[in-house]
Amino acid sequence: MSLKAQINKTEKQDSLVSPTNSSELLLSVISNLYLNVGQRLRLGFTPRCLDDLTYCHHRHYRFAKPKMASRNQTHALRAAFDQLRYVTSIYLTNDMCLRGEFPGAACFTKLLELILSLNYTTEQQPNITSQQCYNKYVELFLMIVGTFPPCWQGMRHHYIDFLNRGLDTRKLSSNEDTLPSRSSKVCDILLDLLEDLLKICSPSDLSSPESDAINMPFTFMDANGADSFCDASFFSECWNQSQYEESERQLHTNVALTLVQRSERLFVALSLILNALEYDLATWLLQCNKNTKDWICSENSPLIVAVCELTQFTRMTRMARRIFTAFSHAVAKGLCKSRLQVLERYISLLMVASNTMDMEDTVSGVKYPVLGDKTRLLIKDFFEIFKECNRGDVTRYMEAIELLRMPFVRYEFIDSVLFITSQPLTPQKIVLDMTKKRWLRPKKDISHEQYLQLTLNALRSYCDWHGLKTYVITKSAKIAPLTTTNHSVHRFAMHGSGSVSLKKMAKDIKQLEAKLDMTVSVCKPKITLPLADICIDETVLRKYRQDLKFMVDLHNVLLKRKQEYTQVDFSEWLNFLHDFIPEKDA
Repeated sequence: MSLKAQINKTEKQDSLVSPTNSSELLLSVISNLYLNVGQRLRLGFTPRCLDDLTYCHHRHYRFAKPKMASRNQTHALRAAFDQLRYVTSIYLTNDMCLRGEFPGAACFTKLLELILSLNYTTEQQPNITSQQCYNKYVELFLMIVGTFPPCWQGMRHHYIDFLNRGLDTRKLSSNEDTLPSRSSKVCDILLDLLEDLLKICSPSDLSSPESDAINMPFTFMDANGADSFCDASFFSECWNQSQYEESERQLHTNVALTLVQRSERLFVALSLILNALEYDLATWLLQCNKNTKDWICSENSPLIVAVCELTQFTRMTRMARRIFTAFSHAVAKGLCKSRLQVLERYISLLMVASNTMDMEDTVSGVKYPVLGDKTRLLIKDFFEIFKECNRGDVTRYMEAIELLRMPFVRYEFIDSVLFITSQPLTPQKIVLDMTKKRWLRPKKDISHEQYLQLTLNALRSYCDWHGLKTYVITKSAKIAPLTTTNHSVHRFAMHGSGSVSLKKMAKDIKQLEAKLDMTVSVCKPKITLPLADICIDETVLRKYRQDLKFMVDLHNVLLKRKQEYTQVDFSEWLNFLHDFIPEKDA
């Protein structure tokens, strides 16, 4: 049955339904939730391809392999890395990216090794050139990901190759006995390093978010004059090369760094890999927004699926367990919030990929937002691991819950903390809980205020995940559809009065800015994304109506509790629920 026929049938069956609760409005709400991938993944950045989906589709998703660097260039780059000529390797890699030539998957590995091992505090005076090289290596890694993103189909096997590679053990430790990891894959090695740090670091070392990295200048080449830069780097690299390499290899290892430096470098490396994984999953969800359940298990599945070894039948894999355990131990050890957020972002990607596998595709579209049974079980397993590492300290639970970005992960986690019943968390379940006054007799290790705060947090997350507040407060106004940029019919930048003449407008900056704005608008016109194929049937409509009904019931229950228990502050609850109350009852 088509959506139009479903809408007509629903309107005939229930003529009393307000325009707010119509199928068209619900379709718009859920479609925006589904297609707004940046918000759906709670990304801290917006991948360039999400802003220009048409360009990404033609130049990345359906494009051949990128241009590869020549054999002589890759040989020179490999020699520069092997001989520890840092500045030369930076110049070569930067030039390749600017020319649009991919330097190879091995470049990812080499950059990550240097980020983990480059030691610039071995002398009394820090080596400024080495400091700048370290920061430039971080920039180069991000530059390669941005220039050759993982959504480029020809790049996928290069990213898989990088993620399946190990790191040079000489960069970790010069002594075989003190080697912190013997794993063969980069993510396993980084988790080994993290486990080692959590064992040997004191709480003060882990709780400090300070970084030992210097502030980078706007451009790397402007940091020093050309002559002084060459004097400090090029000639020192060429002098007695074999002796230089030997001394450098002994000094520049991960274990030679201080514990604070090792922690900072490790989370920089984890963040760089995470950046590529998030970029990949975000663009994949938009490019494959139809039949996602089938596509996500294919050869072109997102990189996070390959990293965590997820399958249609197995979610609690070896890598998933390691990530959950690392996060739980880090919370127990008091790791600073900024670094816990990095580990949580891995968990979020893992949960989104798992729930995408659970999505049900129907003839009329995909059912969304729906939490799959296997993903719900995976969240329960995550909670059990966390509970094993953090026993008897409710503050740790509340800190972890605030870090959880995915709404469905957050409210399911809270459900495991507060409720014993196995029924899914819904507004109806919270209404029954508040009616029975369970918050008056909570567990011994949790106060009344904490219980109410966690319950409200769970309710907010549930409404955020399902778009309930957007659905109910929009009234009869239409929801603005999502937009993206499209290719212009013009080959060159144009505006209403012809091409831009910078020479003529040099004295009139305001006019120049206005014409440049017009040029950008013409060259990158905004287009509206079509609505996603979402299944809006009578079951979905009934569920949303029931949820809204129970939100009103919850408001009425809390009004009674407010009069009955004047010493308890319900103002935050009532402020949140106010938008769900019909105007005549508000």
